[in-house]
Amino acid sequence: MNIRVLLISNSENNLGAIKSLIDDQAISVIGESAGGTVAFDMINNLSPDIVIMTLGDGDSDVLSMAERIILSRPRTYVILLAEQIDVDLLQSAIKVGARNVTQFPKTAKEFGEYIKTVYANETTRSESFNIKQDLNWMSRVITVFGAKGGLGKTTLAINLAVDLAEKHKKVAIVDLDLQFGDTHVFLDIEPTDTIFELVQEVSTPTIDLIRSYMTVHSSGVHVLCAPKSPEYAELISPDKVKSILAVLRTYYDYVIIDTPPFFTEMTITAIESATIVLFVTCLELSTLKNSKLSLSLLESLHQMDKIKLLVNRADSMCAITLDDVQKLIDCPIWAKIPNDYKVAVSALNRGIPFVIGAPKSELSQSVASVANFLLEGNADIDTLNTKQKKRLGLLNNNNNKGSGFFKNRKG
Repeated sequence: MNIRVLLISNSENNLGAIKSLIDDQAISVIGESAGGTVAFDMINNLSPDIVIMTLGDGDSDVLSMAERIILSRPRTYVILLAEQIDVDLLQSAIKVGARNVTQFPKTAKEFGEYIKTVYANETTRSESFNIKQDLNWMSRVITVFGAKGGLGKTTLAINLAVDLAEKHKKVAIVDLDLQFGDTHVFLDIEPTDTIFELVQEVSTPTIDLIRSYMTVHSSGVHVLCAPKSPEYAELISPDKVKSILAVLRTYYDYVIIDTPPFFTEMTITAIESATIVLFVTCLELSTLKNSKLSLSLLESLHQMDKIKLLVNRADSMCAITLDDVQKLIDCPIWAKIPNDYKVAVSALNRGIPFVIGAPKSELSQSVASVANFLLEGNADIDTLNTKQKKRLGLLNNNNNKGSGFFKNRKG
């Protein structure tokens, strides 16, 4: 995603200062103007996503210009920058319909995240005009867990989060693989702060405090990254994480939690805090063995009602079938994701989630189907009809016929 920005100010110094604060690959400055009719011509010709204007002494026509843009170009969003903000200025901005008023930012990171947040929020608001939506205050916490490394659970967590954000939901990712979490690599972002710095705060976490330690992806997803060094993991307590998750779920529609591929106290915290656990497995014998043991443990913890079994890298040419999986681990398969190594690795190497970089691929379509069913609230496989099961990849005859692979095997 590339957010196209037009700058307007009658001060060359201000234009230069704003440009120097835009240092984000997801944001590009497509033009600048001192204002007047030239600015309107540029807006009409360039169709920017966001217009950033300065509001200060000598900028008497800025509010009237902002009002004209807001009324005539609802898909172009306005940000007003001011040296100082007082009640009179805010009242004047509200009268013309300007909602995004802020002081000059101190850092490029702060400004970039503000622009991306405004773009994501305003896009969601604009799209809601065209669809009937019911108010829903029920946040969902989705924990993604797998009983072995290399299953692709981080890939799934990232792409599910981005797809939900593309569907105009407020989404946060919390990376609880505290030693080796790499959500920032998949999203090609470089966090200044992480969950480690956040938990050092002595105060009770608030949404504003937590968000100040998060990094905003261009899709609008807010990411609370894992610590930058493995030794910091032991300094993060489950109680702190519980309090952070409790605050996040009051603000975001979806909180996606990525976890390490083994059971720790933090993993149990993530599972117990979840409304849905996407349990990831694959068509490989040792992984299925680990999955069976893990599901037994989760049953003893009374967490099985949350489990939605997802088979990743499902391949019709594999000797092990979906029917074999269900027989071995005795858990219904909720969805399957196809095997597409080329698309997945290319997305990782480029730092662009495949739901954005390759939206028409079978891989992206499968993740989109999972996101759709989460949005629709279809969490129980027994309630799905034939068409819905097909969308989740559960009616592929080549994968559902039992192969007898486990015949004569013990345990």
